[in-house]
Amino acid sequence: MEQATAGILALYALLGLTILALWLRHQSVLRQRDKMMNKMGNLQTDLSVTTQRLDLLSRGVDTILGETPQVHNLLGVHRKLESAENLLFDQGVAVSSSESCAIATHAAKAILEKHPGLDADEADAGSLPGLLPLVERLDAILTEAEMKAEDLELNGNEHRLLGELFHAIERGERAADSYRMANSLDPEDASSLRSLSLIQRDSGDLDSLDRTLERLLAIDPDDIAVLAEQSVLLVGADPERLRRNKTRLMALGEEVGETEEESELSEIAVRAHEARLSTDPRELDPSDAARLVEKSAKLFMMGEAGAALEAATLAIKADEENGAARLLHAKILAAGEGRSKEALQSIRGAHALGEYTVILESEILENEGRLDASRAVLEEWLETNPEDAEARSRLSLVMLKAGAIDWSRKVLEEAPPICWESSSMHVMEGRLHLHDAEYHRDAHGVHDQIMILDALVSFDAAIEHDRESGLAWLGRAKALRYQESYNEAEVALVRARRLIPNHPSIALEEALLCVENGKLDQANTHIAEAATLLHNHSAVPFVRGLIAAKQGRLAESQTLFSKVLEMEPDHIRARLNRCSASLLKEDLEIALDDADYILARAPDFLLARQRRAEILMNIGDWEEAEAELRRLLERRQEHVMALVHLGTCLNAMEKAEQAERPLNKALQIDPRNSDAWYQRGLLYLDFGRGDEALSDFESAAKHDTKHIDARLMIAAIHHEGDSSELAAASWRKVLDIDPQHRIARRRLEECKDQGTARGGILQPED
Repeated sequence: MEQATAGILALYALLGLTILALWLRHQSVLRQRDKMMNKMGNLQTDLSVTTQRLDLLSRGVDTILGETPQVHNLLGVHRKLESAENLLFDQGVAVSSSESCAIATHAAKAILEKHPGLDADEADAGSLPGLLPLVERLDAILTEAEMKAEDLELNGNEHRLLGELFHAIERGERAADSYRMANSLDPEDASSLRSLSLIQRDSGDLDSLDRTLERLLAIDPDDIAVLAEQSVLLVGADPERLRRNKTRLMALGEEVGETEEESELSEIAVRAHEARLSTDPRELDPSDAARLVEKSAKLFMMGEAGAALEAATLAIKADEENGAARLLHAKILAAGEGRSKEALQSIRGAHALGEYTVILESEILENEGRLDASRAVLEEWLETNPEDAEARSRLSLVMLKAGAIDWSRKVLEEAPPICWESSSMHVMEGRLHLHDAEYHRDAHGVHDQIMILDALVSFDAAIEHDRESGLAWLGRAKALRYQESYNEAEVALVRARRLIPNHPSIALEEALLCVENGKLDQANTHIAEAATLLHNHSAVPFVRGLIAAKQGRLAESQTLFSKVLEMEPDHIRARLNRCSASLLKEDLEIALDDADYILARAPDFLLARQRRAEILMNIGDWEEAEAELRRLLERRQEHVMALVHLGTCLNAMEKAEQAERPLNKALQIDPRNSDAWYQRGLLYLDFGRGDEALSDFESAAKHDTKHIDARLMIAAIHHEGDSSELAAASWRKVLDIDPQHRIARRRLEECKDQGTARGGILQPED
């Protein structure tokens, strides 16, 4: 019985444990279900958010591309490139070469269909946004498939356009391949050759560039740009073709001379070419120093400074004893910015190898602001080489820039007679004469024509010794402008610009000449060019101030002249011009300060005295104005405006009897001076001599048709008289000058009313 009870209890225990296990299992399943439901909910939420984002992105893309549907169509090009990649590389099935070419051609045409160049109406448009990355994928496909331009079944125009796209993504070799293929299919198409020449120039492949330029000349023998560029390549290499090009250029009316810098570079190129040809032809190596120097010189002449520097560096590595390579390396470095230290190292290396480097070294030191070091280098050289005219004239220039005028002259005076066979000496002498002329102008307000004539003689002597001296032509142009020979000055400037096109003073001088001629728009263009070459130079705001003043923008001109004076307080012309602008703007305090500043430093500056007297007259200080005018007349008794102003002052001070004498003297000196006639008319009017006053006012109006004050006085005299017709005619002449003049318009109406009333009185009766 006990065993049965134990068995039943065991059975119950077993059943309880089983039920408990099942319940625990059920609870676990319920918890897992809840977790799964939570995860599904989160997943559904994430999926919903992702769907919303994709929808927003899709609508955003559609909105952005709505105005440029052609960009949206690039998706089709993308799919075609994907297909091409799959067919060529990913399907694992061998493809024949003809099929590969067809697949690649299809991909290339898909891109070209979206290139605006295919549409003649959009020939000037750039590539579509997003197209260039697809071109990069095409380049990757062709590179992996080892295909060239000849493998693509395209026509000449398509190859040219594909070359443009490859060039845009900086795949130079592939672009050049496409351009060559385009030219082979269409030999008369010059555009592909021009594009090819750009790539060859950038890469420094001068031999290939020469062949391309020759093919361009076969298409257009009179292409001036091509003739000039090829002439650079032919220096020292092919005299016959060089002579042919120069003859053609001369026949086309182009100058064929070289600038001084081009001449120096040509000499280096010729020396390198001769050195290369003097070696055994079997030993010639494309990487030898002589060839690299020649290549570098020609690249530098074409403006490819980066490629030129690389070639010069390789030349030095190939032959460390090559002086021409080091000199050229220094020239290229000096032409850049921030590499003066490296340039000086190369110069010293070139000097040790026997190259002439003193001028270049002094220029670099001067550009760094180290005038003392530049002077020391030149003086040391001249101690052992006193007959070096270039170094001597350069030393004189350095002295002039340092303000040591007497020392600058002494350097020229101590020159051996043989030095004066050089144009540079005469140029420097002319510069010193111009400096004296400018100093005289700043001290007296006018140029000394004898000094200017001396400068012209020096510049003409320089031109006789070397007609290709750009600095001589530039100096001649400046001297002629001072002489007011503007047409001749313009001719000289044209020659100077051809010879030294990058000289910063060319654009500045052209701007000043245009200001003198009244061509203010052209002056603005030239001074903008000068501003890019002359950084923080007082001449730029000065010329802009002159232009603003001549255009009537007085506040702007005043600001610009103030800027000049901040840079250079003793700039006499800027201070005088600011004084004049301030006087016209009635900023009399500033104007008087400027006039006093000038006269404190230049007591004989008569125009400054005149301005000071005019300012005092505007202030109403008649006694001081009279004293200033008499001081002016002590220095020049026949100063017309001083006499006129003196008469005005005396009249204002109620000294009418004394006022007539200076006015009469002014009219004896200059009978056409309208201000003198007007002031004497006022004087006669005060005397009650109406007829004589009217005659003087009419003389003033005759000699200055815009003299509105004289016209007003004439009209007022007639208005007070009996003739309404004369009065009306006089008021109309006032309105011709100033159509908005209220008094003249009102008086004219009064004359008309008087005429109507008189007409009614005289109306005959029936």
